[in-house]
Amino acid sequence: MSSTTNETNTPESLDGLRAAYAEWRKTVETELKGVPFEKKLVTKTPEGIALQPLYTRLDTAALPAQDASAARGSLDKGYFKTPWEFAQEIALAAPADFNAALLADLNRGQNAVSISLDCATRAAKDADAAPAAEVGCCGLSVSDLSDLAAALNNVELTAVPVHINAGATALPVASLLLALAKQRGVDASKINGSVTADPLGELAARGALPDSLDSLQNDLAQWTLWASKNAPGLSTVGVDSALWLNAGGNAVQDLAYTIAATVEYIRELGKRGLTAEQVAAHLRVNFAIGPQFFMEIAKFRAFRLLWARVAAAYAIKTSPKVHARTGRWNKTKLDINVNMLRVTTEALSAVLGGVDSLHIAPYDEVMGSPDDFSRRISRNIHTLLAEEFHVTAPNDPSGGSFYIEKLTDELARKAWAAFQDIEKQGGFTAALRSGSLQTAVADTAKAKSDSLDKRRMGLVGTNLFPNLKEKDPVARPLATPEFVAARAAEVKKRRPATMSIKLAVTTKIVNAVSPDVAADSAAACIQAAAQGATIGQLFAATHPDAKPETGVTPVALVRGSEGYEALRAAADSYAKKNGARPKIFVAKMGPVLQHKARADFTAGFFSTGGFEMIAKDAYETAEDAAKAAVASGAPVAVLCSTDATYPELAPAFAKAVKAAKPEIQVILAGMPADETLAATYKAAGFDDFIHVRANVRGLLANIQKTIGA
Repeated sequence: MSSTTNETNTPESLDGLRAAYAEWRKTVETELKGVPFEKKLVTKTPEGIALQPLYTRLDTAALPAQDASAARGSLDKGYFKTPWEFAQEIALAAPADFNAALLADLNRGQNAVSISLDCATRAAKDADAAPAAEVGCCGLSVSDLSDLAAALNNVELTAVPVHINAGATALPVASLLLALAKQRGVDASKINGSVTADPLGELAARGALPDSLDSLQNDLAQWTLWASKNAPGLSTVGVDSALWLNAGGNAVQDLAYTIAATVEYIRELGKRGLTAEQVAAHLRVNFAIGPQFFMEIAKFRAFRLLWARVAAAYAIKTSPKVHARTGRWNKTKLDINVNMLRVTTEALSAVLGGVDSLHIAPYDEVMGSPDDFSRRISRNIHTLLAEEFHVTAPNDPSGGSFYIEKLTDELARKAWAAFQDIEKQGGFTAALRSGSLQTAVADTAKAKSDSLDKRRMGLVGTNLFPNLKEKDPVARPLATPEFVAARAAEVKKRRPATMSIKLAVTTKIVNAVSPDVAADSAAACIQAAAQGATIGQLFAATHPDAKPETGVTPVALVRGSEGYEALRAAADSYAKKNGARPKIFVAKMGPVLQHKARADFTAGFFSTGGFEMIAKDAYETAEDAAKAAVASGAPVAVLCSTDATYPELAPAFAKAVKAAKPEIQVILAGMPADETLAATYKAAGFDDFIHVRANVRGLLANIQKTIGA
C-alpha cells in the first residue's frame, strides 16, 4: 500500500541508485569493524517493523502505485483554507465550572467545544443512581437539560462545532442537546460536530454495557437514521480507538482494531437499514497519539489507506472524520513539565498526519483536573503549530518522504493482516469476548514495560535524568466526596416524577428500526428532555427490559511510568520516616578514569528510585573503601571500578563490608564476565550486580524492600 506514484522510477535511474546504495552499505560495514549492520543500525519497533538507517527512492519504487490523495482523507487540500479544530476537552465535573472555563478558552483561541462526559453519564446513569466513583470521575457530570444548558451557557451552538462522546448510547445525551437547541430556537440542521455512541468501545473499556449490545446497536441505528435526515452536520457513530494505545498497544493494533470495529458498525447498522455511505458520513474515529513521531504520522496516513480498501469494498465515497488526542501511556507525574514537550511533538505528528480535530492534553492531566495555566499552554501549542510553525501552508508535507511512505506501507500491510485475523475470529465483538484483543495489547504493554524497566526505552525525568529536588505536583481530583453528594441531592430534587414518553413508542424503539420509528423516538425523547427528564429516565423509558451486557474482560489502562512513580513514592515515604532519602555509598576506586564511568552509571541507576548518593572520595584500597562504606551509615554500598581490577578489589571489599555490617547491601557496578566469576563475587558477599542489561525497576524495588523503604 502506498500513496505515491512511480513515474520517475525508470529502470536506468534505479540501477544507478542500487549501485550507489551498495557502495554506501559496503563503506558503512567497513566502519562497523565486524559489528553486524542489522544489530548496530537497524531498529526494531514494537510493531515488528525494522527501521533502516537510510531510505531512498528504492524503498518507494517497489510500492504499488496509488493516488497520492488517498492518504490525505478529508483534508486532500490540506489546512490552508480550513485548519484543524482546536477541540480541547475541559476536565471539570461541575457544569458551571465547565462553562466558565469553556467561555474563557473560546475567547482565547479554542474553536470547538469538546465535552468529555463522566463515567456515570456515559453509562446512561443519573448522578444519584450511579456509584460514587463514577460521578465526575473522568469528565463533566450531566444528568438533565439544566446541566447541559449550564455547561453551554452563552455558547452559540451554530458558531462552533460541538462534540460529545456519549458513551454506550447517544440518544439520551443527543436529546438534551436537541432540546436545548429547540429551546434556543436553533435548527438542528445548522449544528455541526458530533454526538457519538460507541458501544463496542465502551464494552472494551468497561467490560459491561447498560443493555445488550444488540439493543444499543438499535439505538445507534435510530440516532444515525434521524441525524442523517435532520442533523447531517452531526457525526453519530464513534470508534474510540484511543483505548488501545493508552493501554500500551502499538500502532498496528491501534489501526487493526479500529478498522475491525468500523467494519462491524457498517455491517450491524447495515442490517438495521442504514447504507454504508450513511454510516461513513456520520463516522468519527478517535485516535490517541503515541510518542514515536514518524510512526504516528504514518499511522494516520495508513488509516486512510486502510479506509480506502474498506470504502472500495462497500462502495463508499465519504471519508470519516478523524479526531486525535495526545496519549496517556507515556505521561508522567515525575518531572511533570516534560509532558509539555511530549504533547507538543505528538500534536505535530497528528497535524502532519492530517487529522480533522485535535485535543492536546494539558501537561498536568495525570494529576486530575488541569489548571488555567496548563490549559493555556495546550491551547497555545495549537496556535504555535498553525501560526508560528506554518504547518497549515504546505499541502501534505509528509507525502513523498521515502521514510514516511515506506513506513506507511509497512504499517498498513501489518494492520490489514491483523484485521483479517480478527475477521477470521468472527469479527471485533467475537475477538473482544474471547479476550484475544486484550491479551495481545497486554503482551505489547508488558514488552514496553520491560523496556522501561531495563531503560532500553526512556522517559526523561522518570527512568532517565530524574530530578530528586522537584516539588511534588498537586493532585486535583475532578470530583470530591462533597461534590458527589451535592450532585446526587441536586439531581434527585430536580427529577420529574413522571415521564412523557409513551409506551407505544418505547416498544417501537426496542423492537424495530426504521426512519419513521427513528423520528417518533427522537421526537418523544426530545420532548421528554425539554420537560426535565433525566439521562437515566430517558434510557429506562427506551430500554424498559434492559439486560446489561457483561462477561467481557475490560482492557487494562496503564501508564508506563507507574512502576517508577511507586519507587519514588516509597523513597519519599522513607525520607519522611527517617529524615533523609535512602542513601547509596559509592565506593570509587583509584583514579578518575578507573571509576568515573561506572560511578556516573550508578548515580543514574539508583536516582531513578529516589536514592541519594554519597560519592565524595575515591579510594586506593578495598579496605579503605569498605571502612568508609560502613562509616557512612548508608544501607547500600556500590563498588565502582573496572573489570580488570575487580578480581583483586571486589572480594576484599565485599568481605570487609559484610564482616563489619552484614545488613549492608553490597552491589557491584558491572556484569561479571562469566558465571564462574559471578559466583565468586556472590560467595564473597555481593548481593547483586548493576549493568545495562539489568532490570532497574525490579532491582531497586527489591533493595527498597530489603532496607525497609
